[in-house]
Order: sequence, then structure tokens, then C-alpha cells
Amino acid sequence: MSGLRDTSGKIVIDEAEAESDVRSIQSARSKLEEAKRYLDPRNIDGSRIYGATRDALEEQLTRISYDMSQWQERCDASVKYIRHVVASYKQTDKDFAAKAKELN
Repeated sequence: MSGLRDTSGKIVIDEAEAESDVRSIQSARSKLEEAKRYLDPRNIDGSRIYGATRDALEEQLTRISYDMSQWQERCDASVKYIRHVVASYKQTDKDFAAKAKELN
């Protein structure tokens, strides 16, 4: 999201830029989901990997999967926050326009 300022120093939110950021975040989230599927510990071929090696690999893949889930949640929270900020700015603009109309 761009943090441009107008002539009065107030931050201006570019709605198109914000939506571009949302699309990028959603793309990253999708890639995380795909990676989670590939790295799922249940995909370990039990006939080829045995004992401590299998246990260590399974443990690491489980940890990585958990981390990816956390990153996906952060992606979701970021998208939600960006959309909230844009909606808030839209409402503020609407309120100012209504106030300006009342004054004229």
C-alpha cells in the first residue's frame, strides 16, 4: 500500500494500489497452500525412509507446515486490514463530502 501524502500532509490511500497489494498477498497465500500440500508429512514414503531419519523428517515437515499455516493466517489478517483501511477512508471521504455539501 502506498503511503503517499497530499499537500496538507495527510496520507492518501490509493484504492487501486491497495487492491494490487491484496492480490499479491492472496497469490503468496496460494503459493503457501501449494507448498504445504507438497511438504505434508503424510506424503513421506514409508517404504523408503526408516527410523530416526523418518522421524526427524516428519518432525521438521510438521513444523514447517505449522509455520506456513501461521503465515497464511497473517496473509488473511493483512488482506482484512487493508480492506478495512480502504473502507474507513472511503467512509471518511463520504462524510467529508456530505459535510461540504451541507456547508454550501
